[in-house]
Amino acid sequence: MNNMKRSIRRIFWLLALCFFLLLGYLGKLVLVERQGVSTNAYNSRLRYVDNSLRRGDIIDIDGEILATSVLQDDGTYMRKYPRARMAAHITGYSSVGKTGVEAAENFEVMTLHNEFFQRIMGIATKKELVGNSVVVTVDMDIQSIAGDLLGNAKGAVVVMEPSTGRILALQAYPDFDPNQVAAHWDQLKDHEDSPLVNRGTQGVYPPGSTFKLVTALSIMENMKDWQTRTYECTGEAAFQDKVIHCYKNKAHGTVDMKQALTVSCNCYFAQMAKEIGPGKLREVMARVGMESPAKFELAYSQSKIGLEASATESELVETAIGQGRTAVTPLYMAMFVSAIANEGIMMQPYIVDHIQYSNGKVGKQTVPKKLTEVCSTQESAILRDMMVSVVDNGTGTAAAISGVSVAGKTGTAENATGNDHSWFIGYAPAEDPKVAVAVVIENSRAYGSATPVAGKVIREALAQLESK
Repeated sequence: MNNMKRSIRRIFWLLALCFFLLLGYLGKLVLVERQGVSTNAYNSRLRYVDNSLRRGDIIDIDGEILATSVLQDDGTYMRKYPRARMAAHITGYSSVGKTGVEAAENFEVMTLHNEFFQRIMGIATKKELVGNSVVVTVDMDIQSIAGDLLGNAKGAVVVMEPSTGRILALQAYPDFDPNQVAAHWDQLKDHEDSPLVNRGTQGVYPPGSTFKLVTALSIMENMKDWQTRTYECTGEAAFQDKVIHCYKNKAHGTVDMKQALTVSCNCYFAQMAKEIGPGKLREVMARVGMESPAKFELAYSQSKIGLEASATESELVETAIGQGRTAVTPLYMAMFVSAIANEGIMMQPYIVDHIQYSNGKVGKQTVPKKLTEVCSTQESAILRDMMVSVVDNGTGTAAAISGVSVAGKTGTAENATGNDHSWFIGYAPAEDPKVAVAVVIENSRAYGSATPVAGKVIREALAQLESK
């Protein structure tokens, strides 16, 4: 009898444990993961179409319609995308499932404001029922400029307002025509170039020499004599079983940190990282949010640190110059350089400005939020000075703009499967940042450098913002 009671108690506690585990999982799903689940392109509920109402529009910040629904002869609605490919990775599509803003704000554009009144008026006047519209932060003038400059080069351009995290442009290529997704679904989903992947938020790349800004932060925080410390660059240096080369084995001679960043001296940053150690560098990488969720509305990949505190010297020096196993998205790099521009404060990126009801009134509005602090105001000013030198006198002169001080950093990332990728991150005006940009171009030998593209995007974005 006692054995039976013990068995019953064990079964009871086992069932209780299973119940609470299930309850905890459901709570996590509802409270933490609901956004990701509800907007996931594989969520079958996103395929549901309610033809009793017209899906709300997607509109750019100046009022240009990017997505709308048109009533067909059979009484159904067809989604139309007037800017087609130029805004494809922003709007996404609503046909074979949903992506982009179509997925992120699916329930909003299918929601009626003042539903009871709208339905009564619909019956009385036969007027169609219209869901809420979504106004995005993107300026299509800047978006179009970024698209034209990127051309047919595989890669991405992300333009951000540093002080708020507002996305001004989000361009990626290869792209697709959202009007034709259903018709060409089989070709698109299996295409070797993955045109449905938004390289701006989902593309993951080694950061190349743009990462030296992170290494520079670590040097400033962990070497007391960094301001007076110099290094004699001979063009190459041996570390454990790894030989680090500067570009074309060029010997830069005696350099301090500012000079090393200006000419992008690999040997300097490798040597300083060796002295700091992997644990200290990894701490800074974590603090600048490399593995923290961006909390962005659109689907995005997570950047990866790729350096352990117990890493070998070879792994450490590779990481210090932006190679190794560290991988970042263009979105993250835009966030990082925006944080430097914003006196060390990294803002949460956002692409939905507000919801607009069918009567023209404004509904839910996004309020800019601080995500983290990547460095002090003083450190951001030091980095700004160095980055201005990069554009004025160093590897980034192709991004220079007449009459405007530009702060930036170039990068070349080795690609195991082909030609190197080209990076540029920067902002302007350096003394009063209005625009930050991250540009990556895959296989840059075939398509050219990211640096002149970034310079032209910044110049045109500043002109557009000034004219409005």
